[in-house]
Amino acid sequence: MEETIYHIVSNDKKRWEIKIEGRDKPEKTFERKEDAYQEAQDLADQSRPSQLIIHRMDGKVEDVSQYSTNG
Repeated sequence: MEETIYHIVSNDKKRWEIKIEGRDKPEKTFERKEDAYQEAQDLADQSRPSQLIIHRMDGKVEDVSQYSTNG
């Protein structure tokens, strides 16, 4: 099973998006980073194996979480 990689990134309107690596359009957009993070955690947990990469406003990686098939 192929790993799904989710990114939380800021857009040009100062909103936060959940994007799946390899796709152009965001899955969802949020006003607050915390809301995007909670939703992205749920998505990553439901689509194991997966990875969640959280970016800062400047685009640099802030944190990475792995969701393996073993729990």
